[in-house]
Amino acid sequence: MTVELGACGRLEGGRPVGFCFELGNALAREAGLEAENRLVPLARGVEEVATDKADLIIIPPEGGIADLAEDIGPVKAITLAAWARVETPLRDARDLAGKTVAVVRGSRHEREQAGELHFIPFPCKNHELAFKMLMAGRVDAVLGPLEGLAEAARRIGLRRRFLGEPLVVERDFMRVYVSTSVPSPVRDRLRRALNRLIEDGTVARLRDRYPI
Repeated sequence: MTVELGACGRLEGGRPVGFCFELGNALAREAGLEAENRLVPLARGVEEVATDKADLIIIPPEGGIADLAEDIGPVKAITLAAWARVETPLRDARDLAGKTVAVVRGSRHEREQAGELHFIPFPCKNHELAFKMLMAGRVDAVLGPLEGLAEAARRIGLRRRFLGEPLVVERDFMRVYVSTSVPSPVRDRLRRALNRLIEDGTVARLRDRYPI
């Protein structure tokens, strides 16, 4: 199960690619398992893990996932940032208060961080759409992983001069979560497989290929 979101997973030339998609497949192969990998929105991915329709997902800590699945390891450091137009400077987190901020639908930014930072969440399917809403004046800022935001802006042809300086909100990790419905011996196989993929450089190569 892969979240369809920028470098995590997307269709390219009619086929799915991305850091999380390809790592999920490599992990299953390394563990001697057969992968049935699909691209889904974030909220649906978490829901399918919760309802035992999916066994594995690679995401930051989201939507109570820690209560539904076992974290078998971090695979990529991410910097969460808010980005606004150049005429709307963001100097610190207090500048987000009262602003309408585009976030990925189903992410914890939509609920937890909106409450903590006192902004009004504007749920979007992906970061490309979020930036389009920003440039159309529908939202005041976009919130997401910094590298992923930069890539999304590039993909839609948004020039850097139209954007201010990104405001770093927090730092976290993409993690591999395996449903607690998966038998413990299989979870152990996946954990060992992940360690091997880290040691042999597979994870690093995928990180370099797909910035998030």
